[in-house]
Amino acid sequence: MPKIATLGPKETFSDLATQQYLQSQNGIYEIRYFNSLTETFAAIGNECEIGVLPIENLSEGYVQVVLDHLFNTNLVVISEILLPIRFSFVASCANLSELTDLYVQFVAHGQCSEFIDKLENIKVHNTQSNIESLLLAQKHGDGAGAIIPQHALKMAKNQTLIRGNVTNYKNNQTRFLVLADKAQRRVAKQQYKTSLVVKNEKDSPGMLGNIVAAFAEQKVNLTSIMSRPTKSEFGKYHFFIDIDGHQEDPDVDRALQQIMQQHPVTILGSYIKA
Repeated sequence: MPKIATLGPKETFSDLATQQYLQSQNGIYEIRYFNSLTETFAAIGNECEIGVLPIENLSEGYVQVVLDHLFNTNLVVISEILLPIRFSFVASCANLSELTDLYVQFVAHGQCSEFIDKLENIKVHNTQSNIESLLLAQKHGDGAGAIIPQHALKMAKNQTLIRGNVTNYKNNQTRFLVLADKAQRRVAKQQYKTSLVVKNEKDSPGMLGNIVAAFAEQKVNLTSIMSRPTKSEFGKYHFFIDIDGHQEDPDVDRALQQIMQQHPVTILGSYIKA
């Protein structure tokens, strides 16, 4: 049975996104859960055929650790998933005044910052997953609370629901990517997106301008561009880019060929828009 990697334990948003993806597939997969995004990424193409990872949140932007892995990978993006994100706050105490410790996943921390910033005299513990936050708060006992997904409230035994929604934005969403070691065939009459990486491996003045101009000249819609440090020196950046269209579209291909004449380009994949 093929395996799919995702951030665990069960009931994380990554698990929910994985379940949503599998509902659209004909095959049956065994889900493998990992303790961190880095471990999840490393498993794809090795012990697991595919994997699901969060790449971007509506309010907090890109997940930097995943971005960094995408700059040095042979994996291919084969799908994307959009998932509504809602967080609740539970605790082993009846009132906020009794709270001493708060457990919150490091990305969720930013998505619930308005609520967290109003808490006083507490110690905040950042975790690797939302369900880990709940488990650690339960283990801690009296005075501990956790920010968890609303769908995981059924797991919050012996804890009190203090706030039903502590998310900064009501329309919060997270975008997930499905990665594999092989690309999928193009499906006719579907709208596609393409993700790519442009690396700054030599001193190239006007690099960003060249990239933007190439897409503009071919009338290709550049939906997002994110810079990440090359980690070699200050002022040098690689670029992660999303565009509308399939890499085989003539206008997209012309733009990519133009950029490739000046800079190293890795096409991460073309996939159906969520």
